[in-house]
Amino acid sequence: MPTSLGLASLTAAAGEESRLPDAEASDGVEPPAIQPGPPPGTGPGVAPSEGVGHAATGERQRRVLEAIEAQRTAARLAAREHLPSPAEVAKEIALALFEVEAGRRSAAQLERVFSPELWDVLEHRVQRHGGPLPRSGDLLRVHFQELVPGLANTVAVVQRGPRVQPVAMRLDACSGRWLVTELRY
Repeated sequence: MPTSLGLASLTAAAGEESRLPDAEASDGVEPPAIQPGPPPGTGPGVAPSEGVGHAATGERQRRVLEAIEAQRTAARLAAREHLPSPAEVAKEIALALFEVEAGRRSAAQLERVFSPELWDVLEHRVQRHGGPLPRSGDLLRVHFQELVPGLANTVAVVQRGPRVQPVAMRLDACSGRWLVTELRY
């Protein structure tokens, strides 16, 4: 059945039985290849402005996203001048995480340093299971990289009993304070 786009429809019309030809019943003649028609919104009878509308909408969305990112970058730059080193913050958060797991700290104390989206996922993962209580001497090293001012990637390496465990996090300063937006440990 031809459609308005020139494509054959595989659905049966009302009252017709839908049947595809069997390979054995073929007479050896290949059916003609289906050529796709023009994309919707183009072709004869369609005003040029209708086809361009999608491109204009995409351009507008791109500009809005760029403006939002520019605002975040400006906020990060302004906040970064008054914030402590990301290494200090990563150290405190890593040790606090393990204190929560050891049962020595409330998980609610960590909620304010995590982005809401991350905390929704993390609050079920951070469980008090009585692990070893970390001491400040258990923190072996903190690495951080701040390629964009106010956006830092950090790794705190912590000794936990006989094991060494890294705590990687991304810190974002666009809210006026360091906020953990990604966490792996």
